[in-house]
Amino acid sequence: MLKPKTRRDREDNQGKAAALEDVRKEPIKRLNANVPASIYQELQIKAAQDGRKINDLVNQWILEYIK
Repeated sequence: MLKPKTRRDREDNQGKAAALEDVRKEPIKRLNANVPASIYQELQIKAAQDGRKINDLVNQWILEYIK
């Protein structure tokens, strides 16, 4: 007889899937930049209003630049 899946089983499966996804990803390099505080604050506000993450925006800008 099969035992019904529990919430913990689902969470474990999601955790395993996330771990596998992380292993398959390309290695990450950290990028630091000096930005005036006022510009950074405006960026934070605008990103939050648009529901975006600054990291995602920077990656998008870099890809656009190198193309």
